[in-house]
Amino acid sequence: TGRVLKQVSLPEGFFGEGLAVLGGRAYQLTWQNRKGFVYDVDTFRQEREFAYDGEGWGLTTDGRLLILSDGTHRLRFLDPATFAVVRTLDVVQDGEPVERLNELEWINGEILANVWQTDRVVRIDAATGRVRGVIDFSGLLAPQDRGPRTDVLNGIAYDAATDRLFVTGKNWPKIFEVR
Repeated sequence: TGRVLKQVSLPEGFFGEGLAVLGGRAYQLTWQNRKGFVYDVDTFRQEREFAYDGEGWGLTTDGRLLILSDGTHRLRFLDPATFAVVRTLDVVQDGEPVERLNELEWINGEILANVWQTDRVVRIDAATGRVRGVIDFSGLLAPQDRGPRTDVLNGIAYDAATDRLFVTGKNWPKIFEVR
């Protein structure tokens, strides 16, 4: 139905970005505050805060580590207990860095990332950083569904239980299931 079942608000002055669930906790980034929040996934009670360098754009998990994007071509793999950077991954396509990596999603050993201000989602080899393919979502949202506040493609979610991918954008009136 789209009805909100539970929510938590960020403190004043914070702009929420990436969110990932791992081990019973929800990890949330903020865009420019260099601060993240950890919540109990069942109660939404905030358990702690953490710091990171740069901006927070997107967050996902491989089931062991958190993977953070900051708008560059470099992804950081973070230890969820200490938030230390365990490794970095430079994302390249045809030998060139892919900049503006934004929203992230881990799917079957690949990282999907939308490229900010485009209709493209890149499929990234999580071991090498090489782009395996590009999904072009141009024209996905019909012109009649666009309004003055409609913005860029910016949402990727994967339901592993049913092997379903969902995409949407900022202030989009629809969510699309991709098969």
